[in-house]
Amino acid sequence: MANPTLSIVKGSSLSSLYHDSKKISKTIDNLNADKQVLLELANKLHSTLELDKLITLFKLEISPILNLDEVIYITPEEAHQQDIDTKGRHMVSYQLVLYKKKLGEIALIRRTRFDDKEQKFIEKILVAALLPLKNALEYQQAMLSALQDPLTGVLNRFSMDSVFSREIELSNRNQTPLSLIALDIDFFKQVNDTYGHTTGDCVLKHLTEAVKQCTRNTDILFRCGGEEFTLLLNNTSLEGARQLAERIRENVQNSPCICNGQSISVTVSMGISLFQSDDTQHTFFDRADKALYQAKETGRNQVVCG
Repeated sequence: MANPTLSIVKGSSLSSLYHDSKKISKTIDNLNADKQVLLELANKLHSTLELDKLITLFKLEISPILNLDEVIYITPEEAHQQDIDTKGRHMVSYQLVLYKKKLGEIALIRRTRFDDKEQKFIEKILVAALLPLKNALEYQQAMLSALQDPLTGVLNRFSMDSVFSREIELSNRNQTPLSLIALDIDFFKQVNDTYGHTTGDCVLKHLTEAVKQCTRNTDILFRCGGEEFTLLLNNTSLEGARQLAERIRENVQNSPCICNGQSISVTVSMGISLFQSDDTQHTFFDRADKALYQAKETGRNQVVCG
């Protein structure tokens, strides 16, 4: 089992170091057997496969022992995107690795410096946490894969019911508008028939990127199947959704897909609906779908509000 790698420990005055390290060492000594503490911690961490719950359990267990102000966990995917601000406090930070697999980074922060004894104790705790953390990360990835379209990386139709239900509930609770865009690539069958399915896949991925270039992080894109996508827009009025749809339409039209040296121009048709108080998920979606059908029947490469 691989040991975590300790990062820089920030400095502290000798007086505060002596006072607090003595107090915390006493707390650690009162635990008696390290093995018993580690066994209990490992059992608790093995009780869940949900990453958020695992990190919360870890924080609850070690924060009182070490008088921590904060415990920050950064996933492997976030490692290069997030900087930890200690705000003048002292930190020990570990890169977590198990069987050459990176499990992310964890930082323990408080107002006083960590001494050698505390660092050794922390390392023992982290080693006990490595396997539960690895299992939780793998479970999270498996769940994410089940909800994602493998080609484009966006959410799939299987995930729509739960996401729609959640967003409708939030819209009703907060009294904010919720809009839906249904979009479809025009004449996509001709793309597959002319260039082949590999190029068709390239066009689908290109469309996904073109849509994301126009949307917010809170907008949720789904691939419903084939060349059909839906875009769920929280806190967005019908007019706001129409303006966004026009931006997407223009971006797709003006950005040809380059695949294997070929430039392929595509357009999209879109239908929009605004969630009404008497709507169900089905009627909300059905109205956008009917507006999309109207857009395709009346010339394509256009936006119709339902």
